[in-house]
Amino acid sequence: MNKKERVLAAISLKEVDKIPTTYRASKCLSESLMKYFKIEDHTNFEKNYKELLSKIGADFWSSGSKIDKYSTFVPEYKGPLPEPPYVDDGTLFYSLGIKSKIGKISKYNMEYPNVGVDPPLANVDSPGELKKGFLTSKLNLFDFKSMKNKYNIEGLNYENIKDSNDDLICIGTLSSLFMICCYLRGMENFLMDLAYNIKVAETIIDEVGEFCLEFNRRELSEFGKKAKYYGTWDDVAGQNGMIFSPELFKKYFLPIYKKLIENVKKYNLFFGWHCCGSVHDVLPCMIDAGIDVFDVVQTSAKDMELEKVYKLYGGKVCLHGGMDVQKLLVEKTTQEVKDEVKKVINLWGNRGGIILAPSHETLPDTPIENILTIYETINEV
Repeated sequence: MNKKERVLAAISLKEVDKIPTTYRASKCLSESLMKYFKIEDHTNFEKNYKELLSKIGADFWSSGSKIDKYSTFVPEYKGPLPEPPYVDDGTLFYSLGIKSKIGKISKYNMEYPNVGVDPPLANVDSPGELKKGFLTSKLNLFDFKSMKNKYNIEGLNYENIKDSNDDLICIGTLSSLFMICCYLRGMENFLMDLAYNIKVAETIIDEVGEFCLEFNRRELSEFGKKAKYYGTWDDVAGQNGMIFSPELFKKYFLPIYKKLIENVKKYNLFFGWHCCGSVHDVLPCMIDAGIDVFDVVQTSAKDMELEKVYKLYGGKVCLHGGMDVQKLLVEKTTQEVKDEVKKVINLWGNRGGIILAPSHETLPDTPIENILTIYETINEV
């Protein structure tokens, strides 16, 4: 099997020659790995990511919600760009009026976009203050006939990679229903709305849902037959469980997700859904709604141990992740990492249903040897 066949078989819950893998890591750790393997221009991931994948023995470089980060396509945006002190967040949230500023981790000399600062709807008190179409009016700022590589990588345009076994074309932009509501309103405000100001919450959810579904419809209409994978993310859970009531998720967000998934499936795409934390309260209903892949399998969260996740969801949905970035990869020995990988092999075997990967972007302090052990253990079987 080539890497593309292996991943698609695993998602389809079919037999594989070995468990497929993806790599994802913080910028600092990726640079360290590039240096470790003496890859020239070690800060240029777009140029050298395939060489690094070959060195470590992973199938794809994932963004989390997308199996193949660097083969992700987005519509061309023709609207206004953020003005200082706000910045491009890299995910088109700014096109909706969601603001980001540069955050810094001084210890690692690392910068990142801090999304959702100064939320534009923070001071709304009643639904009457929310103008109908405040999001859907922005749809015409996107040219869906011009779907381009998200990272503008030379050589990774559609025509060059459509038949490639090294690339898995992904789409799925601006469809994080709950998180868009939070970024627009401010998370604390929106959670308070769900509890005490439901009319405001309903008005925001309705507009966000209408925007996401129409954006999705246009995206699929122009590019759905060209892609293989639709990925989205929505962090509705935390370390110990849901951030808000599962009943509210099922009432307000699940119906929109069902429509979104239904639209995606019309084009025979696989649908992947990312959610951090302990998500047992809503994952079964998302599986019933038709998701094919659940990412990230955060095993350090409450009741998300591999054995339990396998017992509950093995054979029902393909899992992506499973290698804990909070404790296992940071604190444990290479032997303990190897034992955890072998646990996955013993549970899933070659029956498909899992794409092994770090459960999120691995932290800068993660020992390189622990990362390499994941892929060495899989490839030596």
